[in-house]
Amino acid sequence: MKLVVISDTHLHSADGLPQGLLHDMGTADLVVHCGDFTGEATYRFLQERFPLAAVAGNMDCRSIREELVEQRLIDCDGRRVGIIHGWGSPVRLAQRVRERFEAEDLILFGHSHVPQHQLLGRTIMFNPGTVSAFALKLQKTYGRIEIDVDGIRCQILRAS
Repeated sequence: MKLVVISDTHLHSADGLPQGLLHDMGTADLVVHCGDFTGEATYRFLQERFPLAAVAGNMDCRSIREELVEQRLIDCDGRRVGIIHGWGSPVRLAQRVRERFEAEDLILFGHSHVPQHQLLGRTIMFNPGTVSAFALKLQKTYGRIEIDVDGIRCQILRAS
């Protein structure tokens, strides 16, 4: 199973999504958005075009926050995958997010805009960064995850 993971798009329309990312999303079994679409048009664009699993982020508009949950658990080929946006300081963010879930195989989160891939106990913690890089010093990044009987393989990729 192939997942494309994005977060913190902070876009009011999908026009700012990189073309290479859109192509990769078109080949995914599931697109995961870890919150902070910001604008409803971006959410609707993704929802209409791709198989989407998403959560609300702290910067999302009211209509998105009313429609999406803040945290969810999905099954991907028998693997337990948690999805959440995150909150507060980026310091120890992965640890705080980890505490919100039980024995998940993989937890996908955002909020910090900084890509992160680490193991906490037996759980893979994965933050794809931001695809909009609205802060000038950040690179546009997203994640690609392959899940199969051999395991979970995560990549952080530059969005183009």
